[in-house]
Amino acid sequence: MVSLPSKSRKPLVLGVLGGLIYSVIVLWWSFSRGVYFASGDMLTVAIGVSYAVVGLFLMAAVPLFLLARFSLILPAGVTLWLLGNNVYQELYGTHLHPLSSYLTVWPLLFGMALAAGLLEVLIRYTTQRGFGRGGFRPLV
Repeated sequence: MVSLPSKSRKPLVLGVLGGLIYSVIVLWWSFSRGVYFASGDMLTVAIGVSYAVVGLFLMAAVPLFLLARFSLILPAGVTLWLLGNNVYQELYGTHLHPLSSYLTVWPLLFGMALAAGLLEVLIRYTTQRGFGRGGFRPLV
């Protein structure tokens, strides 16, 4: 068995737990609002549910890991903003099917969160090299 150093273990555990909690809560809320997976084939339903669960897990786990391990704020902030925007659209009817869309277009949303993280990395690297401030450090 491979053992991770304790420095890497805490952010990883935080990311995994956060991803699990996030995916359970968002799926529960989606199902309570009438989102369902339907097909004549159980394999298709299983693939659809797996796709949604993996996406929700990654949407939270990766930004939380980046926050805990490298103190990157933007990926977690963008993820929270995207979820908040989705909740707003669901509650106020500004989008026909925001929850089902959230479950299907998660790769695009995940890419937006990672792009924000890349922008933060570039800014912080530049300020670290130029001014000696803004480096990367673990929060836990």
